[in-house]
Amino acid sequence: MKRVVLAARRTAAIAGLLCPAALVVSGPLSPAHAYDITATRPLAGEAQVPSVLAYWLGGDGRALTAATPYTLRTKVTARQAERGGAAADGRPGGVRPADRKPAEGKPSGDRPEGGAPDTGTPGTRAPDKSGDDKTGQDGNGAAVSKNINLPATTGRVFFLASDGKPHWCSGTSVQSPHRNLVATAGHCAFDAENGDAPMKNWIFVPGYAPDALPFGVYVGKQAFTHHDFATYRDLDRDYAFVAVHNGLTPQPSRASGRVRLVDGGRLADGVGGQGLAYNQEVGRRTVVFGPSGRPARGATFRLQDPALRADDLLGLKSSRTNDGSSWLIGYRKAGRLGYLNGVTIATSGGSAVSPYFDGELYSVYVAARKIRSGAVPAGAFRDGANEINIL
Repeated sequence: MKRVVLAARRTAAIAGLLCPAALVVSGPLSPAHAYDITATRPLAGEAQVPSVLAYWLGGDGRALTAATPYTLRTKVTARQAERGGAAADGRPGGVRPADRKPAEGKPSGDRPEGGAPDTGTPGTRAPDKSGDDKTGQDGNGAAVSKNINLPATTGRVFFLASDGKPHWCSGTSVQSPHRNLVATAGHCAFDAENGDAPMKNWIFVPGYAPDALPFGVYVGKQAFTHHDFATYRDLDRDYAFVAVHNGLTPQPSRASGRVRLVDGGRLADGVGGQGLAYNQEVGRRTVVFGPSGRPARGATFRLQDPALRADDLLGLKSSRTNDGSSWLIGYRKAGRLGYLNGVTIATSGGSAVSPYFDGELYSVYVAARKIRSGAVPAGAFRDGANEINIL
């Protein structure tokens, strides 16, 4: 299967459609259109939002409590690669992070994708660490395990997998023009055990803690991943971006057995959005955030799993991570924002494993960021009010 993918890339390169110059552009063009880079699946339309929320909130959140961490059945046995492996397919680039609610008259946080990165945008040069967050570092004595120490962008994605049971992965709010994107592992949005079907009842809960939904619940609208993951289960492309509907916050209702759902607005307006970086130098200092346990820090290194034909992987020494956890570079404690440069897809030999983010990942992001979403109208609820039965 891998040979088919590589052949497609070689054919595209011969045709001149994947030249490096095309990977960093100032216009709306995507960096790779030689073949169908992006696979996308609908998750829930406005009419399905009430039933999705009723499933998760029913019985005092019984399904949320019962959800278990989701992992791939495929065992990843990666080894450090001295040569080859993860490599850029063009110039480094990125998208700026954005704070929760941009001040009126100031930019929302998007950076132009073309040209040289702006100051503070990750390139190939190591970032200034004077403002880096030192808490929760591997090997230090500062134990940080409460959600208050994590970025508000960090949370859990919940879904029903092909086994019919509720599961969760980590997820991260990522900046986009419509401020509605979540990044996670591809297998946390597309069911690798059931063809390329999307996971069911997919939601994102930023800042999740037992008995706490501090920023509301965001129901997935449409999921995007790389064609090679959806088709071939290529772990080099095991990442996903999910556009979500506006958040809904449960409030008490006058009617017994019901909750009233208040519109919480767009995701990044409420929690901010991490930036995105691609084609970065391997070896950058990285912090990994997940919704459980302490953050982990370290320098990335190349990994490969020849048995799975996974050649473009990154590793970071840590066992404290969950599938879908965010890998951030250029992270600053002051705003708790940085640049997403990886997502955990597995652990192997004491190391967290992520796909290398290159220009093709950026193509998937470009497709996902075009999706608009908004408030779920009261008409989607059967009685015309934003209320659902939770008994």
